[in-house]
Formats: sequence, structure tokens, C-alpha cells
Amino acid sequence: MTLTRLMTSFATLRPRIEALTRGRVGCSATAEDIVQDTWIRLSNVRHDDAIDNHAAFTMQAAKNAAIGHFRKQQRRNEIDAEVNELLSTSVDEISPERIVMGRDMLRAVDKALQTMPERSRRIFLMNRVNGISHREIARQLGISDEAVYYHIRRVVERLAELRDSNA
Repeated sequence: MTLTRLMTSFATLRPRIEALTRGRVGCSATAEDIVQDTWIRLSNVRHDDAIDNHAAFTMQAAKNAAIGHFRKQQRRNEIDAEVNELLSTSVDEISPERIVMGRDMLRAVDKALQTMPERSRRIFLMNRVNGISHREIARQLGISDEAVYYHIRRVVERLAELRDSNA
């Protein structure tokens, strides 16, 4: 495999990219994941002859990868907060009526999950029920982290539609 000018630029700038991402995310392991994601993105650029400034392009790709990381993390935190809010309902607040409503909602969720594609449902349950990380699911199934995120988002969006239609 011949290195493109863009990949050569990445190799030269890797220490700067690592420092930039580590400074932005504050975690060496996460920074390394972002650096690897940046490398993957840049390695998929086929025609880098049209790029005027390979160093600037490379650094911007790293910044964009860090921003993407924050967006994903923010969305995960929002979903986790919703789940925690649902789970934190105290026992005193649970009436027989709420129990019936909860059972109805559980049946509706189960029915909605059954209508989802098998792979999306499986990935969603691996993450939300079994607590397996996106990265580990990706590794186990031989797919990208982005694909895992897509499948989970697809199910969450469908469940949110169900929730909103029942509100």
C-alpha cells in the first residue's frame, strides 16, 4: 500500500493530533480512539490531490472527530438521564394504576421491539439490557462503532415515537 500525501501528513502530525485530542477530551484512551478514528477517515480519502493544505486538512479531521465524540457522548448521556429518571421513580409514587400503565407500556415496547429488524433489536438489547459497550458490540459482531450507534439510535427513535404517541 502506498502512503498518500494525506497519510504522510497524518504520520508526521500524529504527536500533535494526540496532544490536541488528549487536551480536548482529557483521557488518553479516548484520545487514542479519536486518533485512530481520524486515521480511518483519512485513509478513506481516495483523491487527496485536490487538497491544498494536507496538514490543515488533517488537523481539521482530528478536531471534527473530537467534536463527533462529544456529540455521541452527549446523546448517550441524554439517553442515560432519561433511563435513570424512569428508574428513579420512588416506590411511594407507584400506584396500582401506574402498575397497569407500566405493564401496558412494557407490552407495547416488547411489541415494538419485535417489529424491529433482528440485528437492530439484538444490538439494542446487548447495549441496554446487558450493558455491553458500543465498542465491544462492534468487536463481537465485526461491525463499526458507527453501525452499532446507528442500530441503537434506530430502535431508540422508534421507542420514542411509541412513547410520544402514547403521551
